[in-house]
Amino acid sequence: MSVSNALAPAPIQPRPEVTSAPSGVIAVRGTVTNATLVAAGLTIAVCVIALVVNLTFAAGARHLLAYPFAGIPARLSEAAVIFLHNLRALAAIGGLLLVAQSPRWAGTTEPGSIHVALQRAGEALLGAAVAANLIVVGISLGAYGTRMVWAALPHGPVELAAYSLAVGLYLQGRCQPLPARHITRIGALSISALALAAVLETFVNL
Repeated sequence: MSVSNALAPAPIQPRPEVTSAPSGVIAVRGTVTNATLVAAGLTIAVCVIALVVNLTFAAGARHLLAYPFAGIPARLSEAAVIFLHNLRALAAIGGLLLVAQSPRWAGTTEPGSIHVALQRAGEALLGAAVAANLIVVGISLGAYGTRMVWAALPHGPVELAAYSLAVGLYLQGRCQPLPARHITRIGALSISALALAAVLETFVNL
């Protein structure tokens, strides 16, 4: 090998092309990740409340709640009532997301003070509603144990998935713009899950 060949720079190899996932896929992954964390956090909180109630206040909680466990009439009208009732919470989360997204859709880099105040107030109300539901569900599980677990199946996990998706979407979009198509898809999925949960609660008893 000659000296000139030894000192010659090595030929530059072309770098392999790095294919990135489409933005829509990345957005979905972000929502699913948030939803998974939300569902896990809510489940842990409910289990902690249930454990405390079961160990300290189970009999008193049963006396206060006095659940009859009579079941729900298996009628489509009952499923519709349940769906519309649950849909109100989903609509509240959607409205809060619209408040967060509206200045960014309008091309504003930073939301104004009014938007920030509305968003913070909405988050406080949403947090209070979530906390109240956690307490009620946790106390119910702690008071009735497996009886309440069976009463919450199979519709309970589906409802949790629907709400977790909605909250996960909000957490994803509270400080950054989201494509309208992505919001529509996740919203439709959450609504569909709530509809399925209403049907399961009405017609499927374990």
